[in-house]
Amino acid sequence: MTVFEDRLVAMLAGLRGNEAITLYDAEEGPLATWLAGPEHALEVIGKVTGLALAPSMAGNFHRYGGLGCYWRATEDTTLGGELRLNHLVNACVGWVPHTVSEADWPASERGYRGLVANVSEVYMPEADEEGGLTELVLHGFDGTAHTGDGAIAGFRAEDDVVLDVSGHPEIWYSVNTSHTLVRLDLSYPEYLETLLLTRGLHGWQYLFADPHDPGFPEYFHLDIGPHLDFIARAFPRDDFSALRARYEAFTRARKDD
Repeated sequence: MTVFEDRLVAMLAGLRGNEAITLYDAEEGPLATWLAGPEHALEVIGKVTGLALAPSMAGNFHRYGGLGCYWRATEDTTLGGELRLNHLVNACVGWVPHTVSEADWPASERGYRGLVANVSEVYMPEADEEGGLTELVLHGFDGTAHTGDGAIAGFRAEDDVVLDVSGHPEIWYSVNTSHTLVRLDLSYPEYLETLLLTRGLHGWQYLFADPHDPGFPEYFHLDIGPHLDFIARAFPRDDFSALRARYEAFTRARKDD
């Protein structure tokens, strides 16, 4: 087990054992034991997709396929969260060709993922330089195709995953039901770290978006403050001060609009 795998398991155990939380669904999913480590994962991604990801992309490395949970506050069911994660190889690879060797991609996992598992629906059209529309696609962190329900965070892709100058994919967040798409100001390892801290608290991703991002719909009015208050009470040993500061700055900026 990797250090981050142990932390993910401990996070699920902490949700199960917390009286303030009602856990409706939780599963670890299969462990991709064929991945020898973070360097191997980056090597496989490079072979399959041609992506030269920065070594730091393998921070918080885990091998779970489909680890997730869905929970609500016991006394106030309007507060809650959910998450579903897949390991980095599944999250980055949108389509696995049959020519990939079993040493690089085990046959059992190829069948489980159905070869087309990581490309989400197309969300928001964007005008290109000539006035036409280009499609923005997310490669979801959960490694599954999406039909427009719930929310998804993932890597922006057009013909391929878009990398910034440091070798990191651009990370975007979309509430599928509102067909919006906003870019997040954090790296993939930072995303995993914050997801672990928040236990998938609904809406936490917006705290890392530009409050003036045009991807926010006009009716956007999510107030994550009560959600942060609850998660801080439920897990008093964790430090949520940085998220609280982000919330206060985000709220002030939104009010200025």
